[in-house]
Amino acid sequence: MKTIYFVRHGQTLYNKAGRLQGLVDSPLSELGEQQAACVARALKPLGIQRALISPLGRARQTAGIIQAETGIEVEPVQELSEVSFGAFEGNTLEQLEEKFPGQWLLRTENKWDYRPPEGEANVDAVPRAQQIVERIEQWQEPEPLLIVAHFAINRIILSLLADIPPDETVKIDVPHSTIYRAQSDNGCWRLSYWDTENTEEAFEPGWMIQPDPVSADRR
Repeated sequence: MKTIYFVRHGQTLYNKAGRLQGLVDSPLSELGEQQAACVARALKPLGIQRALISPLGRARQTAGIIQAETGIEVEPVQELSEVSFGAFEGNTLEQLEEKFPGQWLLRTENKWDYRPPEGEANVDAVPRAQQIVERIEQWQEPEPLLIVAHFAINRIILSLLADIPPDETVKIDVPHSTIYRAQSDNGCWRLSYWDTENTEEAFEPGWMIQPDPVSADRR
């Protein structure tokens, strides 16, 4: 059975401050480093030898912590960069409302197709997510493959694998300390997740749903 694991970077200083990130970078917070270390310990016994990672700094920092714990070989892949927030990046929601009145509300009403000024809609990232899916489909090694990336791009890839429609995709939660697992069973991909901070090793079937999708999606 082909197995792929997905990890999001740890909490960053921008995450902690409630600032939108996208392609602009921010280092991991102290908590973010702890989350990455927790995930690394959980990944260590899973037999992973190779990871595809986002080239953005927060993902590389997370992958570095994982690599130090596990020895996993990492390969930066441009297609795993986060979906861009464009002109919104670096702003809190309060600042955003001052600079772009009403725009965040429009986005919350259509999170799949809304495109920020100078940025990307989630749907715009589907072609590059599909390139990652093709690499996953072509993966022939007996060991699992690891993906270390971001909130939005991870859930888009997961949705393409598991054939989740857009209106459900934008509700998927990707916490910093959760490992997603995708397993191919006769060509059908099944998803499960493990909250490494709160549970012992036990993957639950399905995926997590955002408790507050309006404010939580800041990547």
